[in-house]
Amino acid sequence: MGASKPGLGLATGRRSTDFEQAQAALAETEARFGLLAQLAPVGIVQSDAEGRAVFVNERWCAMTGLRADQALGTSWLDLIHPGDRPRIEREMTAVGQGEVAIEGRLRPARGAGLWFQGAVVPLPRAGGKRAGTLATFTDISGRKHAEAERERLLAAERAARISLSDQTERLNCLIASAIPGVLITDEQGLVTHANQSFATMFGTGPPDQLVGTSAAGVVRRIKAAFADPGEFVRRTSEAFTARKPAGGQQLACADGRTFEGDYWPVLVDGRYRGDIWLAWDMSDRKALETQRQELLDAEQTARRAAELAQQELERKNSQLQELGEARKDFVATVSHELRTPLTSIVSFIELMQEEADGLSEDGAHFLSIVQRNANRLIRLVGDLLLLNRLESGAIPLELAPVRIPEMTREAVRDASAAAAGYGVTLDAVGTSDGPMIQGDQLRLRQVLDNLIANAVKFSHPGDVVRVVSTWDGGVWRIDVTDTGIGIPPAEISDLFDRFVRASNARTSGRPGTGLGLSVVQAIVELHGGRVAVESALGHGTTFRVYLPGPA
Repeated sequence: MGASKPGLGLATGRRSTDFEQAQAALAETEARFGLLAQLAPVGIVQSDAEGRAVFVNERWCAMTGLRADQALGTSWLDLIHPGDRPRIEREMTAVGQGEVAIEGRLRPARGAGLWFQGAVVPLPRAGGKRAGTLATFTDISGRKHAEAERERLLAAERAARISLSDQTERLNCLIASAIPGVLITDEQGLVTHANQSFATMFGTGPPDQLVGTSAAGVVRRIKAAFADPGEFVRRTSEAFTARKPAGGQQLACADGRTFEGDYWPVLVDGRYRGDIWLAWDMSDRKALETQRQELLDAEQTARRAAELAQQELERKNSQLQELGEARKDFVATVSHELRTPLTSIVSFIELMQEEADGLSEDGAHFLSIVQRNANRLIRLVGDLLLLNRLESGAIPLELAPVRIPEMTREAVRDASAAAAGYGVTLDAVGTSDGPMIQGDQLRLRQVLDNLIANAVKFSHPGDVVRVVSTWDGGVWRIDVTDTGIGIPPAEISDLFDRFVRASNARTSGRPGTGLGLSVVQAIVELHGGRVAVESALGHGTTFRVYLPGPA
């Protein structure tokens, strides 16, 4: 090998020395940066081009609650509060153009979140390409909490101001619209509020003219309104000096009116802050009290009269009840006493008719008239006895299963011959089937017989009487419908009373006792049912019997 050149060795040694010095300077700079980063009061994160942390300082670990080994290799964006991250990610798109300022909340691994203010700057490298970013984070939670507290206090103050304003306005409206006269003064004795009622009562003019004047001046101004001005001034002075609530103070006015006044000192936390004076015109109230007393006296008089009337009514009702019982007893006795001789009369008439050969034609006719009327009397007596026994409960029902449709058809069939004698046709149309009920068939037939006989009696020759039984919603309904003379509307409500007959029935000459419908109602009600009637004068009548079905 050839010998080396002295100049080349010197240059090489110098370059080596420069490199070592540069390395030492770099190491010293990095050490200073590291020390500065660790001592800095802000969190510092250095990220590579992929956004992964390659350096974090202790402040960042304290802010996030992570250890350094946990933070390295992760993105600090993962620790941003979900509510702030989308916005900060959008702001980070501009980091390539220079420093980006950010603000938001952290979501640390432990403890409560905190607010931060930060800056992110790109780290350049050779060729102009970004080598990563350097981000700094300052904890501004205290400031944010202070701002929030300040905002809360400001909001509370605004709400309090609004509430105070509302209350003041309501108070002003209440005072202005109050029925009594109102005068309010402050601790210096100056008027702060006066309403129209006060101004009207004392004739002071517009109430706003009193505001700002002294209470003593108002007293001097209105004292002439009272019958005894000196008494008014004395009472007012005593109340003001004592500063104790005083109410119900009545004073007579010069014009005959009577005023009542109240005084209330205003105390706030025990400190005197003014006075409230109230005044009422008692004149109308006194008149109303007098009127009220008169009404009470009249009411007591009317009540005593009503009590006497009630006692008299009870006495009359008792007498009527006694008379009713006596009437029932009398009717029952007379009916019973009449039944035996009437039966004998009918029997003897039948014997005489069997030997009618010795009678003249007129005699036989007269005998038939006697027999017909005797039978009518026997039926009348029988109805009276039956009705009395039904109303007193002396006749127990003999309950047994009853087929309503079959009973209806039998009643129509048995009455058809008699109806034909009147030129009337009976028709059991639309009778439907249904369950049997527990009833007294003999008495229920009596109901049908009476209703059918009535319908035939008040029909015209050629008319059709329709009888139909229908099972309807747990109730049997039996309709007996005619197209006869009908019933006057005003008389329908009295039809079921004893001996009551419609006025057109009496004038038409059709016979009857007025007991049949009373018997019908009594029997139906004993079965737990009811009877209803619909009628149109001159167009016919429908009686409806409702009987409850099996339980």
